[in-house]
Amino acid sequence: MATRVLIISSITESAPYKPDIELVKGLHNCGFRVDVMIPSGSPYVKIFDDLGIRVIPAHPVRKFSPESVRLIRNEITKQHYDIIHLFNTKAIVNGSLAALGKPVKVIAYRGAAGLYWYDPTAWLSHLNPRINYLVCNSNYVLQHVKKQLFPGSTKAVMIHKGMDSEWFSNTRPVSRESLGIPHNAIIVGCVANVRKVKGVPYLLKATHLMDTNLPLHLVLIGQGMESAGFRRLIDASPLRDRIHTLGYRRDVYEVIAACDLYVQPSLSESLSRSVMEAMCLKVPCVVSNVGGLAELVAHEKSGLTVKKANPAALADAITRLAENQQLRQIYADEAFDRMKRIFSVENMIANTKKLYEGIVS
Repeated sequence: MATRVLIISSITESAPYKPDIELVKGLHNCGFRVDVMIPSGSPYVKIFDDLGIRVIPAHPVRKFSPESVRLIRNEITKQHYDIIHLFNTKAIVNGSLAALGKPVKVIAYRGAAGLYWYDPTAWLSHLNPRINYLVCNSNYVLQHVKKQLFPGSTKAVMIHKGMDSEWFSNTRPVSRESLGIPHNAIIVGCVANVRKVKGVPYLLKATHLMDTNLPLHLVLIGQGMESAGFRRLIDASPLRDRIHTLGYRRDVYEVIAACDLYVQPSLSESLSRSVMEAMCLKVPCVVSNVGGLAELVAHEKSGLTVKKANPAALADAITRLAENQQLRQIYADEAFDRMKRIFSVENMIANTKKLYEGIVS
């Protein structure tokens, strides 16, 4: 008899949910009897239904919802699920409560550090004793989570969240004219909403240490770039006339595809979606050597990693790639291959399949 699985995820058609969508499809194609609980307004209600995947259009809307707990518990009782797989905090809290006293294995997804055993709210979600397995999206998150569990616990496992380079195969770079950038410029891209952890001020400080004769232009995509404090940092830069703040963009892939290199100067980061996207777009990366960034980018092979909060190291790495087009191409090609070898959708599906099979064996 096929293993019965309920996946609860807030899947919509936006980019962050593409891995979840492909995981649902992949597990279904592997022969698991997969049901999904997703928001009622999601276009994937019909898409999954057309694929023969049973849909429950009722994703929890609050971190604790008695109605959601009852609904999930009723589904567990009626469908005799072997596994419920929970992908966000609302799903984890309501799903783990619904599973109390039921012979179903509970898997929770963890995509970031910041989980601490001394935080009482953590015991209502990821550290809830009813959860049998915690799937971490990087080794960085795995090691962090292990420190929050009881010594000897084996419930934390690592499965990289996958991405498919084919998602970006039809991406066409925006024109340099549309960005107000000359043809001979070397474009350095960075996607980040302005938060301290993203480290963007260190990137701006690095511009003070770069040769102004290099035709560098910095493109910053994200919210918060027009704040007074951030504008002061830009205005103080010797490259201020070549720093372009684009704010929120719907065509972020097309903008990054137009860049010559991508920079992620984060102070802390898990498995950065923006870096993975740049790698899939064959844009070489310079990243801080923190968290999952150091897993994504193999230093001196598929890009460059630098010490966090270090403007001089950022300036040196950016300058090195800006001055060497051949090296940029080598790193871009290797990064693209690395995504296919290690961080692929196929690997994510295969490793999840292996976890499921181990659970029910």
